Amino acid sequence: MTHLPWFSTRRLLGGLIAVVAALLLLGLPGLVNSYQLFLACLVMTMATAGLGLVLIMGWSGQIVLAQAGFMGVGAYGTTSLVALGLPWPLAVLLAGLVAALIGVAIGLPATRLRGFYLAIATLAFAELMLRIFIEAEPITGGIAGLVVTPVVLGNLDVGGSRWYLCLGLAAVTALAVWRIGRSGLGRRLRAVRDADVAVGSLAISATRAKLLAFALSAFIGALAGAAYAQVLTYLTPHIFGLTLLIELLIVAFLGGVSYVGGPFLGAVVVIGLRELLQDIGSWQRLAFGLVLALVVGFLPRGLASLRSRIGAARRRRADTSTATPQARDVTAGVAS
Repeated sequence: MTHLPWFSTRRLLGGLIAVVAALLLLGLPGLVNSYQLFLACLVMTMATAGLGLVLIMGWSGQIVLAQAGFMGVGAYGTTSLVALGLPWPLAVLLAGLVAALIGVAIGLPATRLRGFYLAIATLAFAELMLRIFIEAEPITGGIAGLVVTPVVLGNLDVGGSRWYLCLGLAAVTALAVWRIGRSGLGRRLRAVRDADVAVGSLAISATRAKLLAFALSAFIGALAGAAYAQVLTYLTPHIFGLTLLIELLIVAFLGGVSYVGGPFLGAVVVIGLRELLQDIGSWQRLAFGLVLALVVGFLPRGLASLRSRIGAARRRRADTSTATPQARDVTAGVAS
């Protein structure tokens, strides 16, 4: 009987798991109730927004706290453009481009800042965007809010359409970010993160790489905001405030801000914990803080790094087990 090599067996098993997972995701509207489907949409939306943080924080090393503001641009921009008669995909694209331009505008002065100062500057932008959402009543509805027109796909109901929109955006965004990570741009971003000053000698423009990271992260944030609007069905400015920003940061760092799959793991944990702990009210934040502290303490690179750490531990044990008999042979030879 012919046995497949270990790596082929692993790939085959991984492929089977991926196929089963894809079938479950595609058939999810028929497997769960409407509220559970709503939670699944939230997971996909938060994960999509977290992918923008992978680019800007995980790979380029910039502490940017403006993702909630970019989500607001995408949510309000898409909803307003759809109300004017534009198709939803075109409205999402235009809102994303506007957010990307805003990201570049912020990035031009912000690229000269680092660490704490960059974080404060981008947090100030997020607060400015929140104020604009409140004051721009003709567009956003102000404090009174804005009703979101639901998108319906074919013969699907609103819930099913919402799920496939969120799933599709998350899948396309994850694929795009994965491709960027394996491209020259991804390598340049990580080079800027690891050696900001030295990359100039390699003919790499740190400023250009950072601006691209700002633009791409803002664009992804706007995509997530457009999906978020569909999930919530009603928008008020304070939705895009500090609470959402904290949740996005927890999603990114809990899952692993350097991994494409990290935001998905983080979003599942955050949404799951929020549901399990909804009865404790304001103590939720303390619970989130404790969970984040434990993960950062034991898994500094997030839950997504657990697989690589387990693999490294197995390799160390294997190396130790093979080295021990050799050491015994050497000791015996010296003794004789």
